[in-house]
Amino acid sequence: MSDPTLYGGWRRTHTLGIGTLNTSQTFILVGAVLVNLVGIVIAGLPALPLTLPISLTVIVLAVWQRHGMPLLSYATGMLRWRLAAARGETSYRGHFLPVPEALDLPGLAAPTKLIRAQAGSRTVGLVWNQRSGHMTGTLLLQPAGALLAAGSVVDTAVSSWGQTLAQMADEDPIAAASVTLQITPSSGHAVTQHVTERRDPNAPQLARATTDELVARAPRASAQLAAWFSLVIDPNRAGEPTKNPAEAAGAALGVLDGIDLGASGADVLRAATDSDIKRIVRGGYVPSDMDAPAQQIEDLLWHEVGPTYAEDGKDIYEHDGYYSISYVLRAAPRKDVAYDVLLRLLSAGRFSRRVTLAYRVLPTEEGRALIERELNASDAREEYRQRTRRSTTRRERVDAARANRTADEEAVGHAMTQWSVYVTTTVKSVEDIPAARREVEKAAKLAGGMRFRPAYGAQSAAMALGLPLGINPLL
Repeated sequence: MSDPTLYGGWRRTHTLGIGTLNTSQTFILVGAVLVNLVGIVIAGLPALPLTLPISLTVIVLAVWQRHGMPLLSYATGMLRWRLAAARGETSYRGHFLPVPEALDLPGLAAPTKLIRAQAGSRTVGLVWNQRSGHMTGTLLLQPAGALLAAGSVVDTAVSSWGQTLAQMADEDPIAAASVTLQITPSSGHAVTQHVTERRDPNAPQLARATTDELVARAPRASAQLAAWFSLVIDPNRAGEPTKNPAEAAGAALGVLDGIDLGASGADVLRAATDSDIKRIVRGGYVPSDMDAPAQQIEDLLWHEVGPTYAEDGKDIYEHDGYYSISYVLRAAPRKDVAYDVLLRLLSAGRFSRRVTLAYRVLPTEEGRALIERELNASDAREEYRQRTRRSTTRRERVDAARANRTADEEAVGHAMTQWSVYVTTTVKSVEDIPAARREVEKAAKLAGGMRFRPAYGAQSAAMALGLPLGINPLL
């Protein structure tokens, strides 16, 4: 048996800076040092006791890390969230908002509107972002299991997905894409009911006995899996600038129809209709309505698919009696991983979970320019190390090697992709929040070395990322 194919080579974007510092941290460090020198020149040494504590504080905030980010960035984000909370901007009350805000979804979803587009005999739902002009179309997927598949089949599926992403680099209208899998725990009663309704009373005794045994041995706890692929499209980059939403929708449908996921290990059920999108968004905010009758979902207006009330806390998002906790990717795996690296994160647990992989394939020219900046930054850091006679660490050597490999791959026509992962878990009771946190964090630790952190001060935004609303932080 041959060894499984491993995948890797991911790296953070680096900019010019001193040592491991980025450009902004370097400017802050140099500026803090210059403040002391300027103070001494103007007022002499007596100014040093006044300027030195301030500059040291700024340097510490800029250099030290917390939750994978500079302490200054973390403190600034928390200050902005506290100011927003003090102004009441983290609270949403749909029934008490003035018109036209009363017809908006909360947070980042406020500028969106749902459009029902007719493509021949098909009805397709598109989410129009009135602020950016983007149109988002969604394909409903039926993931195919790969755990029992041959290695060659898996390699073909992964390679095909990579080719699909690479093709997006040549499609100017495509701004971003995302794949979301929603895992909802359910009881084994669904299996029993499914078999009972389809059982033939005239079947042979052996067949009936075998079926009964399989049902009896089936896990009492199972899960419902829903998956969708969302494509964010900028219609104005499709050719002639669009004049109205109808033309923009037509351009978006043309791009959406050109996406082929057939060989990527997932079957495309169909393009999502407006009712499908309503159901997914409504189920995100009110999970009990995910299985609501079709007519009930059809009758909902766009602003009604959101919550009636919501509170965006520092690390918890409360919406219509439910509590959601969202996590964002802090660091990608350092080592090469197998194709099933996300298996534990996508496995059923006690609580509902939604995992979103967001992508932005850089256009060819932008990717080439970014790689040039990366190589220049790597050369500048190497020059700094030589001047300061500091030996390189193994991690720095690996990062430089990956940067050179990325440049080599781009030179032969490979696309460059920015990506991230977002995880949201939702519970009904506040008492379940600690258990839900432990469940996600334990699964994340087993995801090939990926590191996640809570979306501090941005819980409502992180939750909206997993819904087919066209919200993508990589844009």
